[in-house]
Amino acid sequence: MGLLPTTLRQCRACGANEDTGEARTVVVVEGGLSVTWHLLACPHYRADRVLAGREG
Repeated sequence: MGLLPTTLRQCRACGANEDTGEARTVVVVEGGLSVTWHLLACPHYRADRVLAGREG
């Protein structure tokens, strides 16, 4: 089985990238993966965890 193509993204809210980010969210899109990096205090990271049912 081959690897899925992966796109790395910088968070628009906290500006984290693969070098500065502490956490990431992964989404399957159009036959590949989209990975967005966040700082742990980023509101986007918190929202992603709430939507995934990992926090209330």
